[in-house]
Amino acid sequence: MNSISSKNSVVNINSSQQSSWKRRKDARPPEIIRAAKKILEEKGIKGLSMMKISKAAGVSEATLYKYFNDKNDLLNQVYIDWAEPFVKKMETDIKDISDLHSSLLFIAIRYLEGMKSAPKLHVIWFRDLRWDNYIGSPIHEMNRRYSNLVKKIFIRGVSNNQIDNSINFDIFRDQFLGGLEHIGIRKVLTGKNINIGKVSSELVDNLLSGVSK
Repeated sequence: MNSISSKNSVVNINSSQQSSWKRRKDARPPEIIRAAKKILEEKGIKGLSMMKISKAAGVSEATLYKYFNDKNDLLNQVYIDWAEPFVKKMETDIKDISDLHSSLLFIAIRYLEGMKSAPKLHVIWFRDLRWDNYIGSPIHEMNRRYSNLVKKIFIRGVSNNQIDNSINFDIFRDQFLGGLEHIGIRKVLTGKNINIGKVSSELVDNLLSGVSK
């Protein structure tokens, strides 16, 4: 009886250890990504190295390479992890906005506020990031989803006779998102004083004045 009980105890312990190891193994990529993001936010890309990330995440450098090909691959994953909830929330929140001006204004304000909340991450995004095999990658899909938000607004504007149906969407999108990017880089990321609501409204007004019927 004791032998059976002892054997069962060993089985239970081994099962518990395996379950704990599995949970720990599954938790490592998010822990590593969080550690890398924290370093980026505090010290920028110059302070980022696989050694520093491994120490911050509490794992060996060799462990990092089990999950990520190199530092650039890890950096890409940091941005995917950061951008996904941002885009998802925009996709959800914009469903409650119906008119053309307010929809574009919503995107503009969220875009610039997002820059203001994480300036170092955005500086790295525009200046340092290099995407391997970008087309079809997770970050390409993320950008496509973001662009689709604008496309849905544009199509609705055309169907409601608020936008001239001869307007080319690609140009409309590039003017809108390109304008936001320019404002963000020139004003927000340089730490200049900016009224995000006012600037966003002016951008949307100027854009719509050129496309409205």
